[in-house]
Amino acid sequence: MRLPSIRFLIGLATVIVVCIAAVILWTRLGRSDNKPAAAPDTTLNCVGGSEKTELMADTKVKSILHDKYHLTINFQPMGSYDQVQLKTEDIKTRNLDCLWPSSASAQSVFESQHPGAFKEYRAENILQSPEVIYGGPQGTDALVAKGVVQLRDNRYYIVNMKALLLDYITTKQTWEGIGATGLSGPITVSSTDPARSNSGFVLAQLELNILATEDVHSAPSLEQARKALPAMRKLYDAQGLQARSSDAGFRQWLTQGGELQAPLYAGYENQLIQLIQQVAQSGANTATVLAKVRVLYPDPTIYSDHPVLALNANAGRFIDAMKDSEIQTIAWQQYGFRSAVQVGINDVTYFKDISLSDQVRTTAPPAADVTLALLECMKDATKCQ
Repeated sequence: MRLPSIRFLIGLATVIVVCIAAVILWTRLGRSDNKPAAAPDTTLNCVGGSEKTELMADTKVKSILHDKYHLTINFQPMGSYDQVQLKTEDIKTRNLDCLWPSSASAQSVFESQHPGAFKEYRAENILQSPEVIYGGPQGTDALVAKGVVQLRDNRYYIVNMKALLLDYITTKQTWEGIGATGLSGPITVSSTDPARSNSGFVLAQLELNILATEDVHSAPSLEQARKALPAMRKLYDAQGLQARSSDAGFRQWLTQGGELQAPLYAGYENQLIQLIQQVAQSGANTATVLAKVRVLYPDPTIYSDHPVLALNANAGRFIDAMKDSEIQTIAWQQYGFRSAVQVGINDVTYFKDISLSDQVRTTAPPAADVTLALLECMKDATKCQ
C-alpha cells in the first residue's frame, strides 16, 4: 500500500507541472509574443500652429497614428499665443486634449497661467524649426556688399541681426541708399502679426534681445524689456497690416510680390522646404521658386520648438506616437521640421537644391514674464510704457 501511494503522488505532481507549463505557454502565445494588449482606439482634439496643418493632414502620418498607435487626431490651426492664453474653462468647454504651440516661450506662458489645472499634464518638444529671414537676390546681394550678410561654405547665408537692426532698420536706411538694384523704401524685416503668430513673435523676441540688452546673445530682464517696449512698438507699427498665421503669411509673401513687396521676411526654415517638396511632387520646376528666394540665418537665431502640451493621459500617448522614427522622417523630408528627438534624421544634404545650414547658433528666448509684457505691448500700444 505504501509504494503505490508514493508512485501516485509522483505522478500527480508530474501532471500538475505539465499543466502549469501548458498554461504559461498558452498565455504567451495568446498574447502575441508576450506583448501588452493594444491601447484602445482614441480620438483627440488638438489645436496647434498653422505651419503643422499639412503634416497632420498627411495620409501616411494619419495611417501610422491610427494603425500603430490607435490614435485619430482632430487638428485645428490656432496661433500659438492664442491657444496658450485660452482660459482653463474654455479649454475644457472645447474638449481639447492637447495644445501644440510653436515655441518654448508659448509653453512657459501656458504653464504660468494654468498651474495645477490639468492633473495629467505633460509636455515634450517633438519638432524644431529655426527662425530664418527670407530674402530675394537683389536685397541679399546688397546686404552682402555691406557685410551685414555673409555667404558661408559657399552654400548658405548668415545675417548679423544686431548690425541689421541697429545700423539699418532703426536708423531708417533705405534700399536705394545701400545700392540695392530695383528696390526702394526703408529697410525692414516683415513678418506675420507677432500678437497672433509665433513666427512673427520670434522675430520680435530677437529684436527685443538686441534693443533691451544690446546683445542678441542675452535675454532681457523684465526691467530691461520695459525700457525697450516703446521702440518695439515703433517697429511693430511700421509694418502695417500683417498676416495672422505663419502658413498664410509665407505664401502671401511669395505670391504677392516676394522681394518687391518686402525684401526681407521672417519665417520658419521648414516653410520653404515644405513648399519645394510640394512643387517637386507636382512636377513643376523647383528652380523657378528657388531663384527668387535666399535663406538667411540670423546669427544667432531662436529655435522655434514645437512642444506638444498633453492635457490628459491619452494625449500623452500622442507625444509618444509622434516620436515614431517613420513619422519623424516624414516630418523632416516632406515638411522640413527638424527632429527634436532623433538627431540623425536632420540631414540637410537630403535637400540637394536648397541651401541650408546643418548647424545653427541659437540664443534663448525671454522668460514668461518678459514674453507676456511683449505680447501685451504688441496687442495694445498703451501697455508699452
